[in-house]
Amino acid sequence: MTVQIVTDSGADVPKDLIEQLNIEVVPLTVSFGNETFQDGVDISGDEFYYRLTQEEIMPTTSQPSVGSFVEVYKKIKDSSNEILSIHISSKLSGTLNSAQQAVAEEGSESGIRLIDSQAASMGLGFSVLAAAEAAKNGASLEEAAEIAASVLDR
Repeated sequence: MTVQIVTDSGADVPKDLIEQLNIEVVPLTVSFGNETFQDGVDISGDEFYYRLTQEEIMPTTSQPSVGSFVEVYKKIKDSSNEILSIHISSKLSGTLNSAQQAVAEEGSESGIRLIDSQAASMGLGFSVLAAAEAAKNGASLEEAAEIAASVLDR
């Protein structure tokens, strides 16, 4: 069985590496006033930072929905993969909670392992990249999780 890595857009992993390492990214929601975007889908990092410097309205973010995680997990499970889902710190976002609820919907035999990175941005991203590289090289779910945790411990 292969291991599929899932993260959220709070990891800030460059798109070329997402594609190269087959990482599934669940986007956070970014709002500027009444305008709402899917991070990395409807608004790029460059556009986000440009708007941050040009607008008086401070952006807000919100966690992905439980349904977003259920959809991603089901798509992956349809190809019989195990899932290592590594997310932005639970102290910064409710993203991990949404992922936990999605796993609960999938049942205890889901083959999904969650990691609270206790990090954000590339602190999280480096862990995701290390786990994805390990998974690409045939690591088991447990091995990929241990590698992710070891990067986070540094």
